[in-house]
Amino acid sequence: MSDSLENYKRIKNKRKRKKKHKKLKITLSVILASLAACYLLFVFSPIPFIKKWRTIYIETAMTTNSHKWLATYFIPHYIIDEVMAERDAQEAYQKKLQSSWDNTKDTTTTQKAKTEEESFYEKYWELDSASFKNFLSSHSYYLNNGYNNIDINNIDNSYSIATTKGDEVLAVDVPNNTIIIGIKGDGYVAKLAIVKNIDQVTIQTSQYIGSHGETAGVYAQRYDAEVVINASAFRDAGGHGSGGLIRGACVMDGVETGDPERSFWKFVGLKNDNKMYVGNYYQINPSDYKWGLEFYPALIVDGQNVVDGTYGMGIQPRTAIGQSRSGDFMMLIVDGRQVGYSLGCTVSDCEQVLARYDAYQAMNLDGGSSAIMIYKGEQITKPSSVSSLGRFLPNALVIKKAQ
Repeated sequence: MSDSLENYKRIKNKRKRKKKHKKLKITLSVILASLAACYLLFVFSPIPFIKKWRTIYIETAMTTNSHKWLATYFIPHYIIDEVMAERDAQEAYQKKLQSSWDNTKDTTTTQKAKTEEESFYEKYWELDSASFKNFLSSHSYYLNNGYNNIDINNIDNSYSIATTKGDEVLAVDVPNNTIIIGIKGDGYVAKLAIVKNIDQVTIQTSQYIGSHGETAGVYAQRYDAEVVINASAFRDAGGHGSGGLIRGACVMDGVETGDPERSFWKFVGLKNDNKMYVGNYYQINPSDYKWGLEFYPALIVDGQNVVDGTYGMGIQPRTAIGQSRSGDFMMLIVDGRQVGYSLGCTVSDCEQVLARYDAYQAMNLDGGSSAIMIYKGEQITKPSSVSSLGRFLPNALVIKKAQ
């Protein structure tokens, strides 16, 4: 009797195990089938929404130095080629672009003398006057030495000050002609620095150029800079370059110091007339320029948006510069590759931010893990580099303090 009971239990347990195994197999089959369906849908679907994000995924992976495998391992090469080929037409269009400043008019008129306050709000038109006056009403000590000496550091966003475009004001340094604006977009966080005196803008190279670069913080300390951002691209094999070799043209005081590209790259630089021009390096005379460098693509030329969508570059950390018709110089740094904080943005997003603040010429620069901004010695962006101090840079755009 006991043997029969024992056999019955064994058979029952065996059936249970078989049932469990069968359920597990079914579950795994369903999961694998679902994953396969998702893969096929993502890779081959013509649905516009899916196609858009597939394209951005491919572009984002293929425009990194060391993560191209995120696309090439899983997506057929012909699909990748189709996506990247769309950039060819835009490159051909970009090659023809050349700044002229022909559409600008001399708007100088004789005006009655303005008060110090009126001149301040005219110069810093980006400030929402109601918001700023409300701030000053409870922080009147900032006016102890007049409007021309206002120096507000709100990088930690302790105060609520808005721009005329609804963004956050993070700093106003009138003695050094600078305003810092916090930008929040769809999936990204950025900082925009605007300098009202173009004469403060310089390019400085590493003391060890040819061997290795230096961090943005080192440039800031050496020059006691108001603002520092990354400038030129550099030779970066496998994403582990030392920043010692400039890639692309780099003009300093009329002399070429870089390694000009003969491809689809665009040149952007400040001429001796203090206007920023976008064009092709092989068509310019370096001696006409105070400084200049190469990258791609152009964003705004003579007030016109000249970039469409992602330009085959996906979503990345970004660096971009611009100049308004009045001469204000803009530097935009977009943090990226940090889930939960900021993924990055497209080049069109950069164009829209700079256009919002009246850029008349604008250019995308080398961003990625190099993108960084220092303000008064403090790092105010979060680079995606391995080191929190950012990459070693061959050179930097250094905004010197006003003389």
